[in-house]
Amino acid sequence: MDKMLKEFSESLHKDLGSNLKSFIVYGSAATGELYKTSDYNTLIIVENFGSECLKKMEKSVKKWCKRGQPVPLIFDRHSIIKSNDVFPIEFLDIKENHFVAVGKDFFKNMKIDSKNLRLEIERELKSNIIRLRQSFIVTGGNPKKVKELMRGSISTFSAIFKGILRYLKLKAPQKKAEIITALSEKISLNTNVFFDILALKDGVDRIKNNEIDDIFNFYINDIEKVADFLDKHKKAK
Repeated sequence: MDKMLKEFSESLHKDLGSNLKSFIVYGSAATGELYKTSDYNTLIIVENFGSECLKKMEKSVKKWCKRGQPVPLIFDRHSIIKSNDVFPIEFLDIKENHFVAVGKDFFKNMKIDSKNLRLEIERELKSNIIRLRQSFIVTGGNPKKVKELMRGSISTFSAIFKGILRYLKLKAPQKKAEIITALSEKISLNTNVFFDILALKDGVDRIKNNEIDDIFNFYINDIEKVADFLDKHKKAK
């Protein structure tokens, strides 16, 4: 386990004691696909949730976030069991790719109801397209900021694309480039653009500044193409 991750898990265990039921790491760290700029996706499960519990872990979580890591997902033991039909994209992905740093593996035998998978995919896809447009306005078209925007969004869209492959009952690969390739076999995508954006996560910049508008347009147009495909597939069923 990474030193920073180990320190965080030990700190949480010290903060919460027996109230900490599980500390889970999922996503790129679990698949071995960590990019240079990858975050650690983590999930905390406690027995009893409340302000006292949150206050106890405040210092450890703040230190974790100051290191550039996202705030962990936090559930109590009862709510995570009852949420298996609400977050099918996330929970299916966690179930397939995770490791337990502290405590019990709640996902190992979890049965995840995927009846709401298409609805969540559609909601997440369309809401993130809206956020992408809004965020582009904030960048003012600055090439560096637009590259950062695309770099920061590619993991989210890859996770949604993986959910779409599952919805279509196709094999869903673990690695982002493989997910994009697999979906492009069903929907014609400009994979080179997606791969160039993925390269940004490893600190490799193949995108020329004078091409940034074209690259962004290819990127968002292909994502909208995926949304259109999903709409047509839904109506055809």
